[in-house]
Amino acid sequence: MMVADELIFFFLFILFNFNFFFFFFFFIYIFLFLFLLFLLMLFFFFLFILFNF
Repeated sequence: MMVADELIFFFLFILFNFNFFFFFFFFIYIFLFLFLLFLLMLFFFFLFILFNF
């Protein structure tokens, strides 16, 4: 769970120096992580369909 640890430390970093830039970057980071997770889910879903037929 390397990504989760990174997110936790990054969130703590944001809480201790609350700048707009870091806050914005944090949301971009979360959005990219969720987007990659979504692509991975789609990939496994297509593999599941391919192996069923």
